[in-house]
Amino acid sequence: MPILILILVSALSQLMVSSPPYSLSLRPSVGHIHKRVTDHLNVVYYVADTFSKEYTGSSLKTVERNVEDDYIANLRNNCWKEKQQKEGLLYRARYFGDADMYHKAQRMSTPSCSRLSEVQASLHG
Repeated sequence: MPILILILVSALSQLMVSSPPYSLSLRPSVGHIHKRVTDHLNVVYYVADTFSKEYTGSSLKTVERNVEDDYIANLRNNCWKEKQQKEGLLYRARYFGDADMYHKAQRMSTPSCSRLSEVQASLHG
């Protein structure tokens, strides 16, 4: 009997947790197949067929703000990873005295950091 209650509670909690109405990437498995772009930062996101009917006015603005917040959080995370990778390569190059590796690390781009800077400039500019 306790196991049955545990399964029932688990199933109910899954039903109560709703998935977001959007995805930052194309996700046909959850129905997010229609491409949209936010008004403010021009962030691409994907939604289901019923999105336009369910989200209008202030609810649409709230969703778009959430999309942009998620996008910025992803940029921050990816920027941090890119910096870590670059710093790790620079460290290894210095440790092993490898000039070629050092120059490669210096030239290594950090596209998420660049995009994050652009986004932050547009928010504060």
